[in-house]
Amino acid sequence: GVSNTGDAMPSLRYMRIQALLPLLIHNGEPRSALVIGFGTGITAGALTRYPGLEHRVVAELLPSVVKAAPLFKGNFNAATDPGVDVRLRDGRQELLRNPQRYDLITLEPPPPSAAGVVNLYSRDFYQLAASRLQKQGLVAQWLPLPTQNIDDSRSLVQSFLDVFPYATLWTSEFHEMLLVGSMEPIELDAAKINARFQQDNVRNALQDVGVGSAAALLATWVTDRAGLERFAADAQPVTDDQPRIEYAPWVRSKEISRVLPALLDLHQPPVLLNADVGFTERMNVHQQRLMQFYRASLHAYDGDRDAWGRDIREVMRGDAGNPYYRWFVGE
Repeated sequence: GVSNTGDAMPSLRYMRIQALLPLLIHNGEPRSALVIGFGTGITAGALTRYPGLEHRVVAELLPSVVKAAPLFKGNFNAATDPGVDVRLRDGRQELLRNPQRYDLITLEPPPPSAAGVVNLYSRDFYQLAASRLQKQGLVAQWLPLPTQNIDDSRSLVQSFLDVFPYATLWTSEFHEMLLVGSMEPIELDAAKINARFQQDNVRNALQDVGVGSAAALLATWVTDRAGLERFAADAQPVTDDQPRIEYAPWVRSKEISRVLPALLDLHQPPVLLNADVGFTERMNVHQQRLMQFYRASLHAYDGDRDAWGRDIREVMRGDAGNPYYRWFVGE
């Protein structure tokens, strides 16, 4: 079997980013959010850290998943929080049956190659999700890297691009990325993002997973639509009537060594509004250190202990207190 749960540091990091990053970069004032897939409850719980939200909704198909929430740390007791509306139903059916609109729809489904899940990664699904967005609303889709080959990853990106004219890519963790899309332009206002980040609950939730500042958060930016188009190239999109990925092997242990470098090669600096020189410099330092950590991790996948040790020592010299990096070196 393949584990489909986790509350170790890598999972805590990407799941909290999955909820909080799109709320922090939202160009309006987000008041409502939907999580499709309760899972460990970490993404749903992260919504409770954002004080501006008035409606927090989670659609989960299986009651047993919600009942298991106490087994996982870091979810802020989302399953029993009265401020979280847990709806026991299929996430796609929730969007089909309910005309409610959201400022954010974020997804925490199983990987796309798992049986019965591909319809949450298809072009048809994104069209439905887009129809349930408020003005300036965002859709945030988890993009796992080791669970499909690079060609299938290109198809997953193409499906997203086919619907959202404004699309961005972020690296939420070594093994995962985050697609954020909208029907309207996504501007990155550094001053607004920083002010939102400084809210105590938001800051604490992200600092605990190694994102210590707004500059560090924006350092996870990878590329915009133009870069994603280069990656997707001429790949065929995933559609409801062409769910090819569902029939692919679930886990490909070495695939990350191909797809992660290909995606990171797309990196270009984000266009920031209201960012002074100091903020931009701090963001660049965080980005360079994160990339060095990823290089070290790729060396580990390749079995090159010397290269791993060299790069990770340099990372730790620059940011020895970072909980994310410390977890990987066993501290």
